[in-house]
Amino acid sequence: MITGRLEAIWRHPVKSLLGESLGAAAIGPAGVEGDRAYALVDVETGKVASAKRPQLWRRLLEVGAETAPDGELRVRFPARDPEPLGGAGIDQLFSEFLGRKVRLSALRRSSQSLDRSVPEEVLAAGEGEAVGMTDLPIAQAAPDGGFFDYAPIHVLTRASLDRIRQACGDDTVTAERYRPNLVIDCPDAPAFAENGWTGGEIQIGGAALKIICPTPRCSVPMLAQGALGRAPGALTAVLELNRIELPDFGPGLYPCLGAFAAPAAPGRVRVGDPVSVLI
Repeated sequence: MITGRLEAIWRHPVKSLLGESLGAAAIGPAGVEGDRAYALVDVETGKVASAKRPQLWRRLLEVGAETAPDGELRVRFPARDPEPLGGAGIDQLFSEFLGRKVRLSALRRSSQSLDRSVPEEVLAAGEGEAVGMTDLPIAQAAPDGGFFDYAPIHVLTRASLDRIRQACGDDTVTAERYRPNLVIDCPDAPAFAENGWTGGEIQIGGAALKIICPTPRCSVPMLAQGALGRAPGALTAVLELNRIELPDFGPGLYPCLGAFAAPAAPGRVRVGDPVSVLI
C-alpha cells in the first residue's frame, strides 16, 4: 500500500476553459461535482470545442469558469467583468471571442466527439498551424454524464509533476497545465508510479476511486493558458521520459502523465485528506 495526502482539487466547469481550485469537493458517479458539466459545441460540425485542436480553439484557455460566492457559475473573458454562464447572449459572446459560431451545452450526446491534434505535430509546427488530427469520441469511460475526454477523474502525483518540471527547467510547468482533478503527494511513490496502478484503488477521505489506465497527453499542456505562457517543455519532457503502451487506445507508444479513474464509492474529499493507493 502507498500512502500520502490530497494536495489539490481542481474543477473545470466548462470543458477546455480555465478551472478553479477547491478546498473540498463531493465526488459522485460523474466525478468531482460540477466538473466538465458544460461544453461549447461547434455549430457547423456538432463537435465539442476543445483546445486539443489548438489551431481553432486555443483561445478557450484564455477564459475562466468559476463559482461565485452565491453558487452562480460565471465565465471570465479577458478584460471583462464576469458573465453569468446561463446569461442571455452567452453563445454570442463566446462566438465573437472565438471567431466561430458555438453554443453552450449541458447535454452530452452519446455519439459526440472532438478533434484531437497529433501532439508531436503541434510541437513541431506550432499551435496556429493545421496538423494531423484524430476524431476522438468523448467520455467512453464516463457513462454518467460530463464532457470528459475519457474518464470522469484525472489523478496526478506530485512526484510525476516534479520530475517533468525538473526535466524541462520551467517553473511554470504546474499542475494546472495538465488539468487534473486531484493532485496527490505520496512520498514513497516514484515519478510515473501511476503507470503501474491500473486496476488498483485509491481511497481519499470519504471516497474511493478505481484506476482505469495512465492518462495519454495531448498538446494542451504546452499552450499558453491564463497567466501561464507557452511552455513546450511541458509536452517534450513527457514525450522523452514517459512513453508507454496503452492497448485500449491503439498500437504504439503514448506520452502519459497521471492516471484516469472512475468513482468506486461516492464521498466528500478535502485538501489534506489521507490517501491510500491499493495495487
